[in-house]
Amino acid sequence: MLHITPSSFRPIVLLNTTGKLVKKVVSNRLQFHMTANNFLDPNQLGGVRQRSTTNAGVYLTYIIRAGWLRRCHTSIIAFDIVQFFPSLNHKFLSICLKKVGLNTNIVGFFNSYHSNRSTIYTWNNFSSPAFNTNVSVGQGSALFPILSAIYLASVIKIFKKRLKNLKENIPTDILSFIDDGLLISQEKSYSLSSFFLLCSYNIMSKILIDASLIMEHSKTKLFHFTRAHHSPNPSINLSLVGGPVISLKPIWQYLGFYFDRRLNFNYHTHFYATKCLSTLSAMKILGNSSRGLLPIQKQLLYRTCILPIALYGFQL
Repeated sequence: MLHITPSSFRPIVLLNTTGKLVKKVVSNRLQFHMTANNFLDPNQLGGVRQRSTTNAGVYLTYIIRAGWLRRCHTSIIAFDIVQFFPSLNHKFLSICLKKVGLNTNIVGFFNSYHSNRSTIYTWNNFSSPAFNTNVSVGQGSALFPILSAIYLASVIKIFKKRLKNLKENIPTDILSFIDDGLLISQEKSYSLSSFFLLCSYNIMSKILIDASLIMEHSKTKLFHFTRAHHSPNPSINLSLVGGPVISLKPIWQYLGFYFDRRLNFNYHTHFYATKCLSTLSAMKILGNSSRGLLPIQKQLLYRTCILPIALYGFQL
């Protein structure tokens, strides 16, 4: 429990409010600078303004259907980063900010923002010694989305550069939404796409280690999209690169979307329809025809609570 005296309560509130406003201003300027200089990757859809989970789902659906027009199936490896938020390396982030072209004074500002931070816990008359809190940017901060996007943009650039430097051509695409990444391969042969994904997964794992980030291999998933009936659904063995042998499932969940192999979205529709009905049933306790909420209030509640659930993923 944090002990705050009445005399110190108001200045603390004002200081926190002012600090949040300054962070939002700095975040807005960074967003503009990154977009104007094309530093962020086009396939980087997390932590960037005007890019949402719907954009990621629509883009993924588009490239899958585009591959079908070329008679290619689409194979995807989805990976997750362990403890992404507190694991951002301050030195690597500082290098990224310099690569962006920011002024040395601004880079120095962020270096001081990330270092020499401490906190003290107080309980009644007891006060603890100061503890270091030099951990990342802090999840929930206004600066976190854009700083994490800058961090991952550098990782993606390194990944694409290493693929180009290989003797063999590995046509693998990447899609990133903060700590959720996708490696995408489109080929006519499952064995060939599995080989490309295995090589790409190994390269990405090593790059993340160099950037002080680690893949959570237990959460890695594989999925094949195809229109063919009775098409094979081969697994992939990632034990050579420190991962597991991935067994496939008929449904794959990504950013709240439920994909099936043929993009029918039957399970997705059923899941959110059931969720809408359960939410609607729970809303009955808020009033009835004789007392409680007015009809216009019920209509507003329906439009704000039910419709967003029912229409999530509709663009896909």
